[in-house]
Amino acid sequence: MGHKNETSRVTRIWNALSYKIGSTVARYPVLTIVLCLTLSAVMSIKLAMTEKVSAIDGYASDDSMSRHEFKTFQEFLDSDGPGITMAILIRSKKENGSLLEEQRLKEVVKVSDFISTNFKMNVSGVEKNFNQFCRGFCQANEPVRQYYNGLQILGKNGTDGISKRIDLSYPTSNFFGRKFSLIPNFFGISMSPDGKHLNSSNLIVLYFRAERYPDWTTKGVKQWELRVRDHFAKEYSSDVIIVDVMSQTVVESEIVRAGLSLQPFLVVGFVIMSVFCTITTMFSAVYLYSQNATFNKVALSIIACVTPFMACGTAMGTLFFCGVTFSPIMCITPFLVLAISVDDSFLMLHAWNRLESWRTAPLDKPMREHMMGEVLVETGPAITISALTNMLAFTIGAITSPPEIRVFCYGNAAAIFMDMFYQATFYTACMTLLADTKNTEGVSEKTKRIQNKMSNVVGRFLKWYVSAISNIFVSTGIVLCWCIFIGFAVLGLTRLHVELRPSKFFLKDSPMLYMDNMRTNEVVPYYTPVHVVNNPGDLTNDTNVERLVELKEKLEHMPNAIGAPSTKFFLDDYVQYRSSFAEEIEMDVEEDNAAPEKSDIEQFLEWPEFSYWRGFLRFDNQSHPQNVTKFMFTTGFHGQDLKDWNKRGLLLKSWRGAVEEFQKDFNATVFTEDAFFLDMIDSIPTVTWQTTLATFIFVSLVCFLFISDILTVLIVSVAILVTSVGVFGYLSLLGVTLDPVIMSIAIMCIGFSVDIPAHVAFHFYAAKAKNHAISHSQPSPHQVSDVSVHSTSSSSSSESSLSTPNSFETNLTFALASVGFPVIQAGVSTDFCALPLGFMELYMAKMFALSLTLCVSLSLIHGLIIIPALLSVQHHIVHGVKRLFRRNK
Repeated sequence: MGHKNETSRVTRIWNALSYKIGSTVARYPVLTIVLCLTLSAVMSIKLAMTEKVSAIDGYASDDSMSRHEFKTFQEFLDSDGPGITMAILIRSKKENGSLLEEQRLKEVVKVSDFISTNFKMNVSGVEKNFNQFCRGFCQANEPVRQYYNGLQILGKNGTDGISKRIDLSYPTSNFFGRKFSLIPNFFGISMSPDGKHLNSSNLIVLYFRAERYPDWTTKGVKQWELRVRDHFAKEYSSDVIIVDVMSQTVVESEIVRAGLSLQPFLVVGFVIMSVFCTITTMFSAVYLYSQNATFNKVALSIIACVTPFMACGTAMGTLFFCGVTFSPIMCITPFLVLAISVDDSFLMLHAWNRLESWRTAPLDKPMREHMMGEVLVETGPAITISALTNMLAFTIGAITSPPEIRVFCYGNAAAIFMDMFYQATFYTACMTLLADTKNTEGVSEKTKRIQNKMSNVVGRFLKWYVSAISNIFVSTGIVLCWCIFIGFAVLGLTRLHVELRPSKFFLKDSPMLYMDNMRTNEVVPYYTPVHVVNNPGDLTNDTNVERLVELKEKLEHMPNAIGAPSTKFFLDDYVQYRSSFAEEIEMDVEEDNAAPEKSDIEQFLEWPEFSYWRGFLRFDNQSHPQNVTKFMFTTGFHGQDLKDWNKRGLLLKSWRGAVEEFQKDFNATVFTEDAFFLDMIDSIPTVTWQTTLATFIFVSLVCFLFISDILTVLIVSVAILVTSVGVFGYLSLLGVTLDPVIMSIAIMCIGFSVDIPAHVAFHFYAAKAKNHAISHSQPSPHQVSDVSVHSTSSSSSSESSLSTPNSFETNLTFALASVGFPVIQAGVSTDFCALPLGFMELYMAKMFALSLTLCVSLSLIHGLIIIPALLSVQHHIVHGVKRLFRRNK
């Protein structure tokens, strides 16, 4: 029992369990099918009824700085969740037309007014428009309005008196003593010859931000933003301008649309897989096992493609019942499960055909139950290794990945588990009812001749292939070529770098592509704001005020900073107000002692030109402001290098470093809406390699549970690792960069790279154990039937050498005869399954198609060529060492 070639204890236990499951299901096939279909239908209904949403912040890790900064910003806004945050991008309908032309600028102002007055939200039971429910940031678009008003007045009355009171300079204008910055709103500008005024502007951005009310819901906020988007996308028409709406809600809706666009391709994938499965299954049964071509084989082939969809519906419906939210990337899951499931079905059908070809006893009900048990005994461990390693890969990925990818991993792990469950129950029950016997009546002599010829050809080819790869020179040559392959893969891996582009998540026809391009090229290089939230302490303390000014100036003098013209810092106005009106304030207080005393800050905010600052301040008493407990200021940065997300990531780090000095004094925190993405620049490489390494280690341990031969497990583990490294290395050489999609693919590749090598290695190991058991022990209870007796003897010329125990060529022949054709079927079918995704104009789909095809192809090469070559080299080295020791003795 302790011999190294015996099956592991886990395998023996699993074989006994597999036999019990197979024979029990075969005893009650109809009941099993009804129960499985009912479960799948109920959970699929839940899947269909679940709201399809996305969370753009879901790609940032749980412990990222951006999450803390976002939480601090929301606390400043006194919001229980995000409120309305929306940008309106307006450009001329005429190419390169200036929006400063009177008719166009007038239309821009109309758009601002329309949004402010026509889209309502319920606030405490009352329908209010934006102007009515907005509290703190209502004047964000006043620069556009005042600039338009200034142009109108100057156009009608350009006297010196008016010109002195209206100065439309850039970057800061003055309208009747009220200063405002044009930097946040006007882009794509050209300057007048004097360099002081705008000559043209190709893009104007309007901002709508409103803090969330207690009775608002996230769904309600999103619906408000989508109503605005839909109006300008479907109803609005103008001869002079084009209006685009950008917000997190709009971005997420486009990501969801991109994900759901994969669904029609599932039908295409299903049809391709069904046709391929039918053809290859029919070919295998008729020409390799001399069976008839029947409708039952077609039915089993189609059911093999239906099973993974049942598994996905059940798994995802269950997850949604448990409160897990939908993620668009989960739309890839059915393709992955379809590829894995069909692989398992091929193994089961091939095992049935092989056992059926050896059967001599009548195929009555007990024999059919016994045969289904034997089918699961032969395929169960290999299917389990494949499923467990995939589940383990995605489970570890879920633990280490950000929320959006975590949901993807949970969905995949659950779907793979359900697929394994349905393979052992639903598909086994279907095979019990539909699997054909070896009856050859009615087969023409011509067909029989072709069957015999094909069987002989396959047998001779397999014998030649095993003989060739067992040759030390051939196997060594293969290993050397493999080492060269690894070298280029590692070279590609060293060149892999992070590149984040939100456009990767959108369809080619998405308006977000154009908006993202405009933002990247026209807005970000000229105005990238940072918000700083802080607790200022006592503002009557001059030292405190000086330190706050020092914080502001530190940011204003950083590289890429625009400087004071872009800064909104309420203390600038407040200090000036106090120094200018201090005496008048004291006189007012002395004249009316009976009136409730108003604080300086409250009087300051009552002035129309200073009321704007209310949105930037928070007090101990919002109704009657006394002490400022928090305030926010913003300043801008620019530079063409900021088009690069990596450069923006470095800028974010510099902001954080700048405010860290003031952390103890003011609890200062920076905030930018791009931070969720920017934090991924550093986290993606770390999470990717840590997840890959952890998954690789645990997957190797799972393999060891079923394959207790250490050298065989080591070879399989190396093949898995090299396949994953090869996928990423050669993707990098093809120009692919790291991003959240590729991070998801990394987890997928570890799982997929296990399947074929594990199948080959397990059956090679099982052959060694079986040959040892035949020569050293009594037959097991499952070997007493005619089926099992013949399973250890020859079934064709391809397996005639099985009588020689512990022969390397015998074991390799058994392994390739058992799983060679099924894994080729599985590999090619997976490539066909991924094919439809490659034709989609969606980055996510193309990357999954390319990666899946590359991963499965490399896995197939490793399973059928590299692993046999490595086993051959190992065999020759071990025997060479043994011979050397014998000579020394």
